[in-house]
Amino acid sequence: MLGLPKKTTLQLVRNSVQILVALLLLWAGFKFYRFVAYFESMGATVFTHRPPVVEAFLPISAFMSLKLFLITGMFDRIHPAGLTIFLLALLLSFFFRKAFCSWICPIGTISEGLGLLGAKFLIQVELPTIIDRGLMLIKYLILAFFVKIIVVDMSAFAIAGFLNSPYNRIADVKMLKFFTEMSTTTAIVLLILAVLSLFIRNFWCRYLCPYGALLGVISFFSPTAVARDKELCIDCAACTKACPSKLQVAKSERVASPECTGCLRCLEACPQKDALKLKFLGHKLQPLVFGLGVVLLFFGGTAVAKLAGYWQTSLSMGDYAQLILNLNFLQHP
Repeated sequence: MLGLPKKTTLQLVRNSVQILVALLLLWAGFKFYRFVAYFESMGATVFTHRPPVVEAFLPISAFMSLKLFLITGMFDRIHPAGLTIFLLALLLSFFFRKAFCSWICPIGTISEGLGLLGAKFLIQVELPTIIDRGLMLIKYLILAFFVKIIVVDMSAFAIAGFLNSPYNRIADVKMLKFFTEMSTTTAIVLLILAVLSLFIRNFWCRYLCPYGALLGVISFFSPTAVARDKELCIDCAACTKACPSKLQVAKSERVASPECTGCLRCLEACPQKDALKLKFLGHKLQPLVFGLGVVLLFFGGTAVAKLAGYWQTSLSMGDYAQLILNLNFLQHP
């Protein structure tokens, strides 16, 4: 059974941000449920405004929107918050590695929490390297599939047609129903993933998440990275043991792996002052400044998007009334 690491100031800050984001999303999910219920009940329940942040759960639509935006300059008006959050996740990955996964993403938070429970109460499994690396390919293959379909195969005209289709307009409600009217098969799959995450640390994030794979590819080009000073390093390998992504930090001069999530546990595990440093364009960066940058970029970017008009959907209440009442008849185009 693995011991749990001692909490440091930075990790307490990171976990606080994770919990705050998770609570905000739970609150938004509840409000969105009531928003949909108002139209389903024909106005018999109390009206609640739709929280645009629910569009964070539409990354495929956002990916299509990004391609259309890059080609035409047209910013998605159906799910603008989805595209905004997608762009902010990409920016975070470039400047702060995959910090979106370890600081913001609610799925990452759940995965991390399950891993901690497994470490405390169960015996966790370390897969053989060849199996571990083979499984890691799955998320990149899934990403390659979406890249081929969206980037290679779909024209701007086809993407615009999909984005403006009734199905995509109501995709947020479809996603809500995925959870509130969950099928037996879906429930079993989610339960299996949760159990696997107890025994195999970060199972979903490490092996199956195409979103994380994309952010990892972007982070590979990041000017920010953990650097090891060979002269100061005492070869204790505490950094490698602390890394949740199983990176060989103790054998690297610069941690440039697309699997680095920017959690910075390696820095805080190192007992030798300055043997490990966080560097941005070759200059030392304080870990708490890194964390502040993550928070400011994501939440500040969201605030800017709201002020600039790239947050609220262009769909009217009448649009939602019609779409929700015909929800079961809207199929994927």
